[in-house]
Amino acid sequence: MLLCALSILFSLSRVYVASGASCDCSSLVIPVDVDVLIPKDPTDIFGGLKSNASSLRRLQATYDVYGVFCQPATVPPVNADVVQFLVHGFTYTNQYWSPPIEEFRNYSYSAFSCDRGLPSLAIDWVGVGLSSRPVNASDVQYATEAAVASQLARQLKNVSIFPGVQPFKKVIGIGHSAGSVLLNFAALVEGPRSPFDGLIMTGALIVEPNTLPPLPILSARDDDPLRWGGLDPDYLTTSSRNIFYGRDPATFSPRMLRFDNFTKDVGSIASLLQVPISTLPTQYTGPIAKVVGSEDQLLCPGTRCEDVAALNAMEKVLWPDAKSFEVVVAQGSGHDLNLDFLAEGPFNTFVRLVEQFST
Repeated sequence: MLLCALSILFSLSRVYVASGASCDCSSLVIPVDVDVLIPKDPTDIFGGLKSNASSLRRLQATYDVYGVFCQPATVPPVNADVVQFLVHGFTYTNQYWSPPIEEFRNYSYSAFSCDRGLPSLAIDWVGVGLSSRPVNASDVQYATEAAVASQLARQLKNVSIFPGVQPFKKVIGIGHSAGSVLLNFAALVEGPRSPFDGLIMTGALIVEPNTLPPLPILSARDDDPLRWGGLDPDYLTTSSRNIFYGRDPATFSPRMLRFDNFTKDVGSIASLLQVPISTLPTQYTGPIAKVVGSEDQLLCPGTRCEDVAALNAMEKVLWPDAKSFEVVVAQGSGHDLNLDFLAEGPFNTFVRLVEQFST
């Protein structure tokens, strides 16, 4: 279903990332040639995975994908053959993994993992941030994004992405929220052929769309005509970010919430409505983990996340061939596990899982 070719990396430059002295970070712009079948109707909730040929269309395009590559500068690598591939969520950018604000050392997973000898590549989705933004939001679907992600993972294994950096033998995908759905879609399509040697899905559980609380979503051009007035109306954004944080306002900084609202980006209608693809069983054979906050207002209403054993049993059904499977509930964290005062707990979990999946 998916065909995609990736050309050589270009436009390398130093950038400042809130990451501390132990992390050396650089920007990358990566041209990706995409040849993929996507639904004609971007509101197809299964992203074309259950569609017949007549309801699909072929998308051929070249997109520039922006990313930030960080590697340990002063700490010996835990395993020089392993890299983390970081994928942000809906209406976020790569900065979710390293927000450059006051108290940043609490929030930068790129820095945290650098301190522990782990390199990472955090990308902007096609259509988001500094990556190419198609004129038609209907081109920005999970099939498109998954093809890009898989080919980038293969590129990380096949060529040097930065002078002095050898190709990696293992790529561990870490997604957040819709970024987890993206990695899930890639696993559905690729199965045992997946280039990802392990998947960590944060802010992601099986959920029926009609059980979600009302989301503060609107057309991006209506929200900010000065910034997004020329966009296709099917590029969306949020009017508020509060739902992404825990129920207790004492668990996060009001400065972070203001920063989050100020730096929000866009997402396509497909990236919002095609989330049910994560209810389909996969043939992926690598190790899987899901990490969710106990105070996640989207995924953990009431007492849903108190019974971790029940969550494990329910979620594992969709990953029957996985090498291992685990659900971790981060106590006190909200949906955006990286952005509250408790971030170090999930960060330690991510590092533990990456090291576990790398052996």
